[in-house]
Amino acid sequence: MLKLAVIIILLMLGALLTKYLDEKSQQKVLIGFGVLVALAVVGLMASELMR
Repeated sequence: MLKLAVIIILLMLGALLTKYLDEKSQQKVLIGFGVLVALAVVGLMASELMR
């Protein structure tokens, strides 16, 4: 549960930071966040299945 809370907090911080970037940088950052979220979900599911 702590992992999920940390992931959500980091995503919220990232969303706040993207407000101050131009559109092209925002697109790159959002793609990066999408990849990180996908990796976090896969990692969380794998760790839960390993138990």
